[in-house]
Order: sequence, then structure tokens, then C-alpha cells
Amino acid sequence: MAKAKWPKLPRFFVPLFHCANIYFCRSREEWMQAEASIGLHPADISHCAGRCRHFIDDETGENLYLIGVFDNSLPTLVHECAHATFYCCSDAGVTVQTDQPNETYCYLLDRMFSHFMPHIVKKD
Repeated sequence: MAKAKWPKLPRFFVPLFHCANIYFCRSREEWMQAEASIGLHPADISHCAGRCRHFIDDETGENLYLIGVFDNSLPTLVHECAHATFYCCSDAGVTVQTDQPNETYCYLLDRMFSHFMPHIVKKD
């Protein structure tokens, strides 16, 4: 059986650390296509507003994060970006502590959210 084609997704390359590519799925269909192209058994996302998942490319060692926002909502986008930001900080050895300003986390979250925000379709 032929491998599914990777969908055309908005991408954010993590600045400073250059440790990951983050891809943004705007629908359940894009998410399922991305999972299929990676060769994964599809996750049950039927009741999810969003999802964030981490993968490592076995051939290149690249960290890849998949963010999905299935309800076209900015609050869901920031929620899923926060998960990806925590993961990226952990990958780069940046400790996020509740009693610290955590500027690295905050700036990365800001940049990621701002990058993907235009891809949320406004409803009239």
C-alpha cells in the first residue's frame, strides 16, 4: 500500500534553538492525512477541539510537532501552542519553573501563536 502524501501545512521552525519544526493542522482531515503520511495508526480525535503530538524522524533525528485546531478557535490554538512550547523547551534543556519569569517559554509561545493565528478562519 502506498504511503499517504504529507499535506501542505503551515510550518513554524523553532527560532534560537533550531530544534523542531511545528506543523499546524486546521482540520481533522489534515491531521489524519499527516498521521497517515508518518505511518501512524490514526488517533481518535473525534471529540477533541485540538491536539499536540511529538514525533521524531527516525532517519534525520528531527523533532516534529503536529498541532491541530479542529474548532477554529484562538483559545484552542494558544492551548495547543502552549503544549508544543513546553515540549520544545524541554527538548532544548530549558527548565520552566513556576516561580521564575520564564521569558524563553513566553517568547516562544508568543511567536508560535502569532505565526499560526492568521491561519484561523474568522467567522462572521
